Amino acid sequence: MARMVGFTRLIKLPWLNKTAELAGEGLEPAQMREELEEYLSFEIVSPTNRRKAREILLLPWVAEDVALEVLRPRALGLAESHPYERLAIHWGMLIVAFPMFCDLVRLIGKMCEFQDEFTSAQVKAKILDEWGERSTVVKGSEKMLASLNAIGAIKRLKQGRYELAPRLAVDEELSLFLLHADMLAHQSGYRTYNELLMSPELFPFELSLSKERLVGDERFSIGYFGREFTVSLSAG
Repeated sequence: MARMVGFTRLIKLPWLNKTAELAGEGLEPAQMREELEEYLSFEIVSPTNRRKAREILLLPWVAEDVALEVLRPRALGLAESHPYERLAIHWGMLIVAFPMFCDLVRLIGKMCEFQDEFTSAQVKAKILDEWGERSTVVKGSEKMLASLNAIGAIKRLKQGRYELAPRLAVDEELSLFLLHADMLAHQSGYRTYNELLMSPELFPFELSLSKERLVGDERFSIGYFGREFTVSLSAG
């Protein structure tokens, strides 16, 4: 069965911020839809496009998904305490909510370990290899790239060519949230400390993280493999 893409419209940072604010007000999903319908109507004329954008924005906050339900309380708390650093919060929610988005940003992060720029054609070729040659995958990759440019994670140099934007330094609270989200997105086993700090899908952020904070955080279990300090998700 083909995996659902789910992310096929352009998304902007103010829209993400508005959705998080509505979630923070404790509104029911139906109320959030009504509020977003009115909010988006000033920028999106087409009712169909507005509905698709609205559902992308809502999914991280209303979907019945165990990993997202684990993340939401912490995400809402961080959105309140870090009002000017919400991109990191949205990023964590999006990589869990949309597996193709997670795969696409991972591919971008890995490519840019070896090159300063990348093209939309390179990204499409790689994501089609992983997700299959479907029109929704092509459209999804185009809209995700446009969204990454709109939210400031990448910079469009010219048609079809991009570079990474300067990395954003985030504090330990946000770093721990991003790592937790990343591990939930992959349902991964243990990772070494260095692997965590170099997760390619977290490329927009310069993480700040001490081993001491990881040891004291209930979200993670700490161990050693050989002489390597390792981290995994807590069973609870």
